[in-house]
Amino acid sequence: MWQFALSAIAAVALLGAGLSLALAGLAWRFDRSASIISATPFFLMAAGLLMSGMLLLPSAGFALLRLIGYPRLLDRYKLDIPYLRPTLLFLLVPVILYAGHLVNSQLPDWEWLLLPPIHLLAIGLPLLWLVFLGGRGLSSGSQQQTWGILGSGLALSPLLIMVAEIVAAGLFLVFGAFYLLKRPGLVEELSSLAQRLVEAPPNPAVYQRLLEPILLQPGIVYGVFIFIAVVVPLIEEALKPVGVWLLAGRDISPSTGFAAGLLSGAGFALFESLAFTSNANQWSLVASARIGTGVIHIVTAALTGWALVTAWQNGRYLRLGLTYLTAVFVHASWNGLTLLATSLELTGSGILENNFITHLAEIAPLGLGVLAITAFAILLGANSILRKQEKLSQLEVEPRQTVL
Repeated sequence: MWQFALSAIAAVALLGAGLSLALAGLAWRFDRSASIISATPFFLMAAGLLMSGMLLLPSAGFALLRLIGYPRLLDRYKLDIPYLRPTLLFLLVPVILYAGHLVNSQLPDWEWLLLPPIHLLAIGLPLLWLVFLGGRGLSSGSQQQTWGILGSGLALSPLLIMVAEIVAAGLFLVFGAFYLLKRPGLVEELSSLAQRLVEAPPNPAVYQRLLEPILLQPGIVYGVFIFIAVVVPLIEEALKPVGVWLLAGRDISPSTGFAAGLLSGAGFALFESLAFTSNANQWSLVASARIGTGVIHIVTAALTGWALVTAWQNGRYLRLGLTYLTAVFVHASWNGLTLLATSLELTGSGILENNFITHLAEIAPLGLGVLAITAFAILLGANSILRKQEKLSQLEVEPRQTVL
């Protein structure tokens, strides 16, 4: 009942928001009196919301079948895609990214129409491939449970994480207020800045130029770095495998916990990637980088899901704690390296005067590549180990069933 209600409500909300954004984009696109700002972000966000809403419909549908008393229909039509097919689809991703680049650079007038479907393929196909590689040969339960786990990662975990991060950001702002009270000169500077922002013309470039002296202060830069590279991973790695948390108390195997965490992490990665690539500027570069982010989200959530079930079934809570801290470390490393890789433009602002930090920023892209490849290898290795364990468990159970 809860699965049906929450999935249906979330699906209706996302589909309604997507349609509203699409209509707003159309109004913006064809309104001759509107600003010259592109309407493409409206359509990219609308496409992401509509896709997310449609992916929640199977969860609501299977739960409804269970409610009305037709459980036999739940597993009649299983989603069975051969191993090579997702791999062949993934090989199309470079072509899709290049097509998006061409649309982005050569066809700006048609970008609002052509880029959204390319956007969905570029984000969705790599995640689909990773899910099939990581979950190959592992069971995530019935169709109802599988779609419910994916739906929880797609809708519930982003909501919970957003609330938790807003609360954490509020605490950071409280500490920031205390910091301002100790620096009266900065308070006066902020008051003057607020007045200039009110009087400035409505131009993003002007706003950026006015805000840079404040935003590039070392205290603010380091505070943002700590929040994104430390606080965010602590929150997300606890709440991202929410699909596994919802299975607490059920008799499931660690391999099922791994598959459930993988699905939950994929749902979260899909929603986050669709949201973070809704800006058409440098679309192909950002979409390419999100593939690595998807690997990190999926692997860390899958390992945490495996550790959660191991702790519930065998009391391995120390292993759970160590796995969680490892997932946080991997996620924090990814976020920190990403921030460093994008911070070289701050060299002239005094933020990166430290030679050690400058050197880290220069090699950060290489570190991101190594981290993504390592996470991918862990995904394949964990899948292989868990599949062998499942086969051994089946061999141990079958002789007992024969004797009985």
